[in-house]
Amino acid sequence: MQREDWIRHLEALSGCAAHAGPLPPDPTLLTGERGEQRLWRACAGEPITVEQVLGGRRGSLLAPDAFLAIEVWAECELAALHALHRLARTASHADSAALQDRASEAIHWHLEHTQPDNSTNRPWALHAFLLADRPGGIGAGDASLYAETLLHNMCATDARNEPLSRWILADAARELRLATAT
Repeated sequence: MQREDWIRHLEALSGCAAHAGPLPPDPTLLTGERGEQRLWRACAGEPITVEQVLGGRRGSLLAPDAFLAIEVWAECELAALHALHRLARTASHADSAALQDRASEAIHWHLEHTQPDNSTNRPWALHAFLLADRPGGIGAGDASLYAETLLHNMCATDARNEPLSRWILADAARELRLATAT
């Protein structure tokens, strides 16, 4: 699918693309000290330095061994990637490049190490994977397949009807639209 087709498809599936707020409708994402929570608070405007976001980790954004189950880690990790992608788009030019490089590294790592069905069927960061397949991107076709699997997993389960999953789709469509404008 072309990017415009993806945008229309995600907007239709979300059912509320025009009315989705800028932040996830899950208050737990804006509290706590886990990585994805801190990144979403940064998206909400909480001051955070690039060093705090990037840390010294390579590969995945969050340490997998900090979680009891891979499914919980994968959900938190992909939520963190979704937020990091947003931060890279909205940061100052100097910070944006570093954040985008880190997001690209995490995407590449996930394409090699994480099955897209290792999450709880929420399509976090779907747009980031789709954008990785653009010319000059890192995806080489695999990233779009990863995104398609994330979407399929959501559509094949009850997650398709939950407000958070619908918000994720609407936000992914919005991020794709914004990427198209640049």
